[in-house]
Amino acid sequence: MQYSKTLAVALCVAAHATGLSADTSWDGFYMGLSLDAARTNASISGTNAHSREAKNASLGAYAGFNRSSAGGFVWGAEIGISGAENTPNLSGGGLGSSEFSGKFIINPRLRAGITTGNLFLYGTAGVGISDAVLRTSGSTGKDLAIGVSYGIGAEMKLGNNWSTRVDLTRMDLGRANQSFNGQNRGTNVKMDKITIGLTKSF
Repeated sequence: MQYSKTLAVALCVAAHATGLSADTSWDGFYMGLSLDAARTNASISGTNAHSREAKNASLGAYAGFNRSSAGGFVWGAEIGISGAENTPNLSGGGLGSSEFSGKFIINPRLRAGITTGNLFLYGTAGVGISDAVLRTSGSTGKDLAIGVSYGIGAEMKLGNNWSTRVDLTRMDLGRANQSFNGQNRGTNVKMDKITIGLTKSF
């Protein structure tokens, strides 16, 4: 799924939401389902022969809580999980044959921002955890990459404790000192993700 199509859907959802009644409180526990479109760029330090780009769309889920304070400030924490590129993407070069593949992305993060009426504008910061790593082809190890995540987003209340959101997240999942054809190299893995979510508050 292309980013432009995903963003168009998000804007349509947000536009429709402006005509619906809204709740007033952002406090409490919530959970939701998401449609995620991710683009990942992966490379091995010191060479362009193993660079590649992967795109995928998947369903995801998330859960968290919010707390509000005076002045419309809202903060909270959540954890989300979604799918990753699961078809091995092979390339060859002076460092032998490498592949990029994975199945999941887990993203524990903090959200904080301001509210205006039924709209919540926020920033995020957290940790990205994924098995989508760059490795030597045929490797049977259960590798995990852990890195930082950060982003921005907007959430709008629909009424009856439902809300919809769209956010943009970047994750840096590079790893250091991996062996490729007998040489130790770092990997650079950057993932950009657009998420459209439907949330139920409790």
